[in-house]
Amino acid sequence: MDCFYSSEKQEMSIIDRLQKIILPEKTRNGTFFGDIEESMAAVQGHLDRLKNMELFVVDNSLRETTVASLRAHTIENKRAIYEEIKKCGFKYFVVESFNNQARIGDLFLKELIEKGEDLSNAFAFSELWESIVDKVPQPDIPIGLQKCKKFGINNVFLEFDLVYYKIDYEKMNMDEVCKYLKKKIDWIRANLSENSLILLNFRDFTATMLQHPERVRHMVNYLASLPKKERILGVAFEDLGAGIPEQLAAWTRAVKNEMERCGWRDGQLLFHQHEQWGLMHSANLQVLASGATGMWAGLCIEGASLGHADTCTAILNLIKLGNQAVQKQYNCTYLRDAAINVTKAVTGGVKPNPKQPVYGDRATDMVYGFIFSDPTAKGGFNMADFLGVKSEVRITSMANDEMILLKLKDVFGEDPQFTLEIVGKMKEQMLKNATDGRKEEYNSKIGLAMLFDQAGGKMTKEMADIIAEANKASSFINTLIAEIKVEFDEWDGRGGEEIDDQLTFDHFYTGFMSPYFGCYRCKDTQQGLRALDMDSDGMIDWFEFRHFLLWAGRQHPNVKTSQELLDIAFRDGLIPAMKDEMDKLEF
Repeated sequence: MDCFYSSEKQEMSIIDRLQKIILPEKTRNGTFFGDIEESMAAVQGHLDRLKNMELFVVDNSLRETTVASLRAHTIENKRAIYEEIKKCGFKYFVVESFNNQARIGDLFLKELIEKGEDLSNAFAFSELWESIVDKVPQPDIPIGLQKCKKFGINNVFLEFDLVYYKIDYEKMNMDEVCKYLKKKIDWIRANLSENSLILLNFRDFTATMLQHPERVRHMVNYLASLPKKERILGVAFEDLGAGIPEQLAAWTRAVKNEMERCGWRDGQLLFHQHEQWGLMHSANLQVLASGATGMWAGLCIEGASLGHADTCTAILNLIKLGNQAVQKQYNCTYLRDAAINVTKAVTGGVKPNPKQPVYGDRATDMVYGFIFSDPTAKGGFNMADFLGVKSEVRITSMANDEMILLKLKDVFGEDPQFTLEIVGKMKEQMLKNATDGRKEEYNSKIGLAMLFDQAGGKMTKEMADIIAEANKASSFINTLIAEIKVEFDEWDGRGGEEIDDQLTFDHFYTGFMSPYFGCYRCKDTQQGLRALDMDSDGMIDWFEFRHFLLWAGRQHPNVKTSQELLDIAFRDGLIPAMKDEMDKLEF
């Protein structure tokens, strides 16, 4: 007996089921069932592909989550994430995105090399071009490629832009761009390895497809038309969250068709989707269904701005559809644990949002009752079973008596008081609380214990201890600001420099600002940094930053952690202030 989840109970397609409905052919057309059959005929091909495809993954957990972290990674964080990548069975992974500064990733890479870790499948990001003069990229070797040679990283993720405002694409037309790229490919094979795996990422793909799709076509056609022995591993593209799934699907099919028309059938087509409007997972699946062969992403959602479509959620979605191929490729039953562990490493111990699909605490909740919440009742995929995760009962006004009783026993063990009678009184108390305007929660241990007490139950010693612990005094704002100052000083003293309560734009962005502005080079980020630089000295002073931290603390006196304070300071204070300043500037 194999261990793979199979969708045998769902083998009959919707079209097959419709065709079993006995209707004369002349009445089928132009009917409700005819409309479904016609529409599903187009969808079925996408579903079949998602069910049967292998997924090429370049894990980006070491790098993507750095961009998102409210606190910069430490070596210990890198070690923890690296171990999770290996446990999941990901063959290819990004180890760093090199630039002209020494990053934690550089130090971690040295550690891996000293330990003799196998880095033959490791990738590093590098700019295709770095120096731009008079709006024309210069033929120098980017620092990313130089560092690849220094550290012995043979596989490269080249990144470039095709509507970058600092480049004149009439001077640097697409023929010149292709020649430029070919020289870099030749340099990689001459200086790193003749067998280097090379991926080219269209970083501003969506903007280019909307403004100059001919540039994408030109580049893809050029790469696909190279002699087979000169071709690279494949092309990649990303969307910052502005595109809608249908657009991205259409563009993906166009790129894939162009590759195949030129005979490049084995070329990888990888996708990376950021979040912005709540469409990222849908868009990610649409792109995979439309011809993309894989993705590069982190294990968890943590990423620039609102996050990105993670591999854990994507792979579990494929398995839900009956895909057994990915179960042979990766350790899929461990993906949820890995996503949780990477999230905690990135956030300083904070677990994923409870409502996070797949790996949030409430992802396997029962909400309405046993029949509605039992995904196996009609032959569906049971994610909790597959992952070996216990499904938690969630207490709301819609929970039935049996669910509340189960929750009581599950949290506090067996007790003679735990009966359907006391549960009935607890439900009455929930209604009374709501009627009195008290918006309570009953899913935590303290919430459930307090509800039990309010309903007339006699608290156990464990319940009393839990409530007493929760009533202890919370943190003070000055203490939280002092914690942030320690982090500020660490960045201030990087490279052995004397601490002077000032950070360069680069250090401030990496240490504090990157979770909210995903692109350091983007114009709005640069303008935002200048807006924060109140005295226009090209540095971010501690007193300038502390001003917003104090404001956040006074506006929200009940904040409990320095991370919460930072988040409020940026989202409610700094970012609106930056926008006000940027609106005054001429672009």
